[in-house]
Amino acid sequence: MDGPGTAQEPGAGDGGDAGPSRPNGAPWRRFALIFSLLAISSEIAYYAFVLESRSFERYLEMLAHVSGRVLELLGRDVTVRGVLISDSGFAVMVAHGCDALQVCALLSAAVIAFPAPLGRKVRGILGGVLLLQVLNLLRIVSLFLIGASFASIFSTVHEVVWPGVLIVITIATWIVWVRRETRSESGSQHSAAA
Repeated sequence: MDGPGTAQEPGAGDGGDAGPSRPNGAPWRRFALIFSLLAISSEIAYYAFVLESRSFERYLEMLAHVSGRVLELLGRDVTVRGVLISDSGFAVMVAHGCDALQVCALLSAAVIAFPAPLGRKVRGILGGVLLLQVLNLLRIVSLFLIGASFASIFSTVHEVVWPGVLIVITIATWIVWVRRETRSESGSQHSAAA
């Protein structure tokens, strides 16, 4: 009960919603909790079930074949056998770590955890996952080309540069999606108030 001189939280009693006011950090704590649970669950599922599945092996083979086609369009004479892409002097294997599934799962977890309408979340996940998968194909193709022509920098690009790029793009994609969501949300609130 508020008496004279009792401090109120911002927004309390100002004609807003009739329910109890929540602390300003509550939405971000809720986001962090949901995101953490989803991210941890996806990692457990990835290592416990996905890596050993036949579907994952087929997925890697599909990545290798699509990457091989792109390399052929770029004028490279490559052969694809299973997950191995090779030419007369170099070969790469599309294996665990070349799949982009973990960054796709992290982006999906962040989108799901953010308070937004379901339809917008679905569009955010589909668009973000598509972008990351295209970027991953570019990664595989570029690694083959770098390995074939600049073998001395292959390890650095493979183990440092591309993982960093994928993480930065994943975070940037989520930030862009959140900015669009908050802009469209504030725009619809202004329309409703008018």
